[in-house]
Amino acid sequence: MLRRLLLPAIALAAGLSSTAYAQCDRRFTLVNESGVTINSFYFGSSAQREWGVDQLGSSVLPNGRSIRYETRHSGRNDFRVVWANGQTAELMGIDICSTSSIIATPRGIVAR
Repeated sequence: MLRRLLLPAIALAAGLSSTAYAQCDRRFTLVNESGVTINSFYFGSSAQREWGVDQLGSSVLPNGRSIRYETRHSGRNDFRVVWANGQTAELMGIDICSTSSIIATPRGIVAR
């Protein structure tokens, strides 16, 4: 009897967790409130060792502006900005499923 109740409960729990995973919103906005133009922006799965391609490409992100992105990776992601003055900041291990904004500030970058 216990086995009959336990198996459906396990199946239900597995279904709920996969549903929550599938509903992860991987979109986020990079907001520049730093006072300095952002020349380069990188992001990707925390499991990656390399930063990859500059997501701004040949563009820049002036102070006071924002841009929308979507990461391919659910779960933990890392972010890096390079400002026009050569300074950099990194933000590591951010759960993209619970983050909607990456904000460049005069003190670095933060997630909200």
